[in-house]
Amino acid sequence: MSQLHRVLVAVDFSERGRGAFDYALALSRLHGAELLAVHAVPTDRRFNWHARKRIALIGSLRHAAEAAGVRFKVSVQHGDPAGVILLHATARRADLIVLGASERSGFDRFRFGSVAETVALAATQPVLVVPPTSGTPADSMTPFKNILVAVDLGGGSSEKVERALSMGNGSDRVTVLHVVPGMPFERSFRYPHHLMEPEYQRLLARDAWRRIATVVPTGTTASRKIHARVVTGDPSKEISRVAADIDADLILIGVTPRGALGRMIFGSTAARVIRSARRPVLAIPQLAEPAMVPVSDEDQFAVAA
Repeated sequence: MSQLHRVLVAVDFSERGRGAFDYALALSRLHGAELLAVHAVPTDRRFNWHARKRIALIGSLRHAAEAAGVRFKVSVQHGDPAGVILLHATARRADLIVLGASERSGFDRFRFGSVAETVALAATQPVLVVPPTSGTPADSMTPFKNILVAVDLGGGSSEKVERALSMGNGSDRVTVLHVVPGMPFERSFRYPHHLMEPEYQRLLARDAWRRIATVVPTGTTASRKIHARVVTGDPSKEISRVAADIDADLILIGVTPRGALGRMIFGSTAARVIRSARRPVLAIPQLAEPAMVPVSDEDQFAVAA
């Protein structure tokens, strides 16, 4: 990963919050970066809600940071968690946001998604989302060893692969993935041959295999274990499936701009991957640009596993 100077981590009283802090601490130690912790007190609670518990939490985090030799600062603010995180990330010029995957339920989930999804889709910095099941990373787990990078083969794909390569050491495995969106069954009946894989899809997959080699940066050392995969199907499902198949310890996915209404109507590949992958996801903001295959209901994507 490019050099980090400030890492911002969202912390709360949950296990997922401590897991996010452990990842942020490990990355801060690796890069010699300052670690900024932010705790949001929900607007439906008084500011002194669980004050003693909060003081104890901050004390334990500060002790862990000092033991690791990492500069540490903490801020507590009353407000909507996603808004507080984004505000501090911008004001403090954080290079990376780290937070645990959190979930809303019912209608709120449909309307707004989780805090992690909201931050990942709105932030101007890369956002590392750590799922509750990922556990605490040991020193040997950082930098990441097995990264999946999904690319749309548009502009910026090479930069995403370079970022993935820079996140570990010379023994990394980096898998570069491109998903050719599958054709819905109700439209495939028009093709008398290979109903679920029309000719144009096979041509696109063949062209993707040719183009995917061009996104690997020149001068990559032989010790880098770079693999390429082209699959057909739903992007978010295939990204999660391939990540599980290769047991990736990180998924890197690009996020293109889309308004709140557009995200609510069409959904987001990044949000779906964060929700379903069950492993750390690094969401990287990118400019909207034409992909090789235009997909009206999906964000352009890039993933690393």
